[in-house]
Amino acid sequence: MVIDERYCADILVQIAAVQESLRSVARVMLRNHLEHCASEAIRSNDATRRERMYDELTELFGKLVR
Repeated sequence: MVIDERYCADILVQIAAVQESLRSVARVMLRNHLEHCASEAIRSNDATRRERMYDELTELFGKLVR
């Protein structure tokens, strides 16, 4: 679009659409991670594994809420 010298507002609308699409994919991936990987680790009898997962989730949420 930039190479085609499209109107700036049109490009910005497309950028916003792509960003929202990526946020939607991230939500699906996060839910999947919570349902499978995180749940398994948190239910584990391995305290170190649980702590690592809590740390990982804290980091992920921090990155996703920006």
